[in-house]
Amino acid sequence: MSRPAQRGLTLLEMLVVLIIAGMALALGFQSLGQWRRAEAAISAIGAQTRQASLTRDWVQSSLRALMPIADAPFRGEATGLSGVTLQPLLGTQGGATAVEWKVERSGGDLRLVLEEGGQRLELPLEGAESAEFAYMDAEGRMHPQWPPALGQHDHLPAAVVLQVDGRDGPEVWAAAIAGSRNPVPMLYEAEPD
Repeated sequence: MSRPAQRGLTLLEMLVVLIIAGMALALGFQSLGQWRRAEAAISAIGAQTRQASLTRDWVQSSLRALMPIADAPFRGEATGLSGVTLQPLLGTQGGATAVEWKVERSGGDLRLVLEEGGQRLELPLEGAESAEFAYMDAEGRMHPQWPPALGQHDHLPAAVVLQVDGRDGPEVWAAAIAGSRNPVPMLYEAEPD
């Protein structure tokens, strides 16, 4: 008499299946963790890139709209500049607003600081080791300050350049002044008393 064949899994076969399933689950969770860390890193890089791009665009917009005002002369040094712009970031657009851009170090990090109408905005310069302004005259010569030390010069430079030296190499932000670089006399303007 022969025994009928039994159906089902032995205990050993069941243990092997459970071990294989446990290993697959552990590898899946490990891959999920790596994917989450990679996604967080990519998001952080994207946010830094957007912040840097926005900062550069704000600086260029503000500097492009500088206007010459005889009573408020433009001054510029390697560490900052002050003047009057028609495109303020913190105020109403189109109104002539006193603006000051400075490069400051705060806790080891460089920041670009905007002071406008009594308000202050700090914009980080991610990865920057140094940053300084330079000023280009109408002939294309660069100056570390404005007005230049010697010679005839316009009220405003032809362009303002911010060179940022960072871990990834130098980056140059430049903004050409869009309007007139010298005050325009108003012939039929009421004279102040």
